[in-house]
Amino acid sequence: MRSTAAVVSTVILLSLSAVATGGETPVVLEMPSGDAAEAAYWAGEPDKPAVLIQHGFLQTHHFPTVRRLAVALADAGFHVLTPTLTLGIDRRTASLPCEAVHTHGMEQTRNEVAVWVDWLREKTDQEPVVIGHSAGSVNLLAYLADSANTPVAHAIFISVTYFGHGEAAFESAEDAARARASLERGDAGLEEYSLGFCRQYVTTPEAYLSYYDWDRQRTERALELNTVPSTLIAGSIDDRIDLDWIETLRRHGVEVRIVEGANHFFDRMHEFDLLEEVEQVLRERHSQ
Repeated sequence: MRSTAAVVSTVILLSLSAVATGGETPVVLEMPSGDAAEAAYWAGEPDKPAVLIQHGFLQTHHFPTVRRLAVALADAGFHVLTPTLTLGIDRRTASLPCEAVHTHGMEQTRNEVAVWVDWLREKTDQEPVVIGHSAGSVNLLAYLADSANTPVAHAIFISVTYFGHGEAAFESAEDAARARASLERGDAGLEEYSLGFCRQYVTTPEAYLSYYDWDRQRTERALELNTVPSTLIAGSIDDRIDLDWIETLRRHGVEVRIVEGANHFFDRMHEFDLLEEVEQVLRERHSQ
């Protein structure tokens, strides 16, 4: 596997004028695994921050919550990058079904986030703000926890969730125990588990535990130890996360913003409330 620093990148531009005027531009980079990953990029105004938005579990950068926010921020003049994690598939463009064979793990996703953050920093000559939606926030936390002197100005975690056992998760301690027993026996082959919103999730024990072990305690600890200024944004009627846990994080000093009436996806009219909260964070950060 090649190191992140040695990654060879290929950027596909629609036209020079598209970049100059902030139009959406496709980007393709080769990842450390050798697979190519796709993203959408909007060049912003010179004095506006750069933003990376990471999609949630098994999704792509076309996911509605991510797409709406990206387009709105780009229209407001921000530099915006929305990558799609490969999840072990070269140039993946569609969400990955639960029933697929999953060969990816948290280490791979963390490495891919690092490639995209480095690309955006070099492209804009500034430390970007990273935004994660749902489990995409855990991907970003894993990256931030593993990266010393990370080139990130601020992190925004939207509808942050965790693995292990959550409000709308099917995995169980029995799944984890079975995976650990397989590893102890030296059995690294594919098995069927449950993970996140997937009742049937076929993967290796090692890959399974790489996600499962990012449970409530580990996620909470990562948020508390995170040295990058961060903001959590959650909807008041989000039934996929534990809002009491979010309030616990607030008491521990994490900045939390609650949008009244919004669900996990901030759809319908609440997409504008989400945009307002994110833009306020970006403005405050930029003015410092």
